[in-house]
Amino acid sequence: MQVRRRLNRGSPVANKPRSWTKCCSVSMTALAVPEEYAQSAQLGEDVEGQGTLPEVDGNYDDGSLVNTALVGSHDGEDFASLPSCILNARPKPRLTDEEKLARDCMRRRQTDLERRARIFDAKRRMIGVDKEALDAQVAEKQRLKNMGKGDDKRGDLDMLAIDKQLKLIEIDKQRQRREQETHCKEYSLQNLNFQSRREFDLNDPLEKRKGMPARVGDDDARCGPSSLQKFSGEDLMKDERIRQQRAAMVSSIEQQKFEKAMLAKIAKKNDGGVGFAMQVEEITSLRNEIESNEVSLRKELQRKQYDENMAQANENAEKRNGMVRANMEANQRELEFHTSDKFLNENAPSHFNNRVIRDAYKGSSREERVQVAAEQRQQVMEREVVKVTDEQDNRQFANTVENTRRQLVAMERDKQRRRREMREQTAQDNLKLQAEQRANTKHMNKLYQNSFAPEFFEQFGTGCR
Repeated sequence: MQVRRRLNRGSPVANKPRSWTKCCSVSMTALAVPEEYAQSAQLGEDVEGQGTLPEVDGNYDDGSLVNTALVGSHDGEDFASLPSCILNARPKPRLTDEEKLARDCMRRRQTDLERRARIFDAKRRMIGVDKEALDAQVAEKQRLKNMGKGDDKRGDLDMLAIDKQLKLIEIDKQRQRREQETHCKEYSLQNLNFQSRREFDLNDPLEKRKGMPARVGDDDARCGPSSLQKFSGEDLMKDERIRQQRAAMVSSIEQQKFEKAMLAKIAKKNDGGVGFAMQVEEITSLRNEIESNEVSLRKELQRKQYDENMAQANENAEKRNGMVRANMEANQRELEFHTSDKFLNENAPSHFNNRVIRDAYKGSSREERVQVAAEQRQQVMEREVVKVTDEQDNRQFANTVENTRRQLVAMERDKQRRRREMREQTAQDNLKLQAEQRANTKHMNKLYQNSFAPEFFEQFGTGCR
C-alpha cells in the first residue's frame, strides 16, 4: 500500500483505472512478503485448481521442520494401505491478509486471461454459436427423454402386471392356507378332542357312572373266593324288587274289592238294610247336635272378640284424636312464632354502626332498587350518546379519508397526464433530432470520405478492458 501512495499523477500507472492500480499495488506488496508466504499462496492456488494438496513440509513456530506425509503404522495397520483421500488430507492453510489479497489478485489475473481468450476469439465474436448443432442437440435430448418416458411407461405397465399376478398368487395362497387351517381345525375337533385322548379316563368326571360296578350279583364271575364283598347301600335286585312290589299292590287291591263285595252281600241277607239305616240316623242326629253346640260356642267367642275389637278401636281413635289435637296446638304455636319473629318477618335491624349485619340483611329496599334502576338507565343513555358520537366521528373520518383518496386519485391522474404529455413531447423532439441527425450524417458522409489505414486496426486488441 506504501507503493501506491508514492505514485505520481503523471506516471503511466496513475493514469490506469482504480481497480488496475489496486491489483498492481497488491501484487507489488505480495512481492515483499517472505518466501514461505509465497509458497503458501502458491499452495492455495494449487489446491483450488487440482482439488488435493501435495505433500509439503510444515514450518512450526519453534523452527522445527516436520513432514506431514503419513508414514508408518498404528495399531498394526500400515498407513500406506489407507485410501488416497485419507493420505492426501491436509489442514486448511492459515493465510495472512496480505497472502489472501495476493491469492485474490492471482485469481483475478487468471480470470482476466480466460476472459481475454474469449474476447479475442474472432470466430466466436463474429460468427456466434452454431445454432443448427444446438438444435440437433436439443432434438437428440428430447428424443432420449421421450424414449426414457416410453421405457418408464412400459416398465410401469410391466410392474402393474407383475403386481396383479403377485396379488392373484397371494390371494390363492391365502385361500389355500385358510382351507388347510379349516381342515386342520375340523380334524382336530373330530379326532384330537379331549375325549379322544389316551388319558381321558383319568380326567373323565362321569367315569363312575359309565363304569361297571364292582359286582353285578352274587354269581359274578369276576368275584372269586378271595374277593368276597358286599357294600352297604347297593341294590343289585332293584328290577326284581320293583316287579314284586307292583304284583303285591295289584293283589291287595283285588283282595279289598272282594271283601267289600262279600260284606255288602252279607248285610243284604241279614235285615235288608233297616238296622243300618237306624244306626246312620242316630249318628246323624248326634253329629247335628254336636255341630249346633259348636256353632253357638263359636258365635259367643266371635261376639266377645268383636266387643274387644271395638273397645280397642275406640281407644286407638281417642289416641289418634289426642295426637291430632297436640299437633294442631304445636302448629298453632309455630305459626304464632312465625308471625311474631322479627327475623322471619324481616323487621330486625339490618345495619349497626353503618355496617351491614349479614344474618339480618335480606336485600335492598324498593327505594334502593328504584335508584339503582335509574342509575342503570342513565348509564345506558350515556353509552348510547357515546356510541352515537363515535359513529359520527367514524363517519367524519371515513368522509375525510374518502375525500383524501379522491384528491390523491385526481393528483395521480393529473401526474400521469403530464407524464404522457412529456413523453409525447420527448418523442416529438427525438423525431426532430433523428431527422436532423440523419440529415447531418448524410451531409457529412457526402462531405468527408476517409480511408482507413492498417494502423487504425492495430490499435485494437491490445488490452482486456
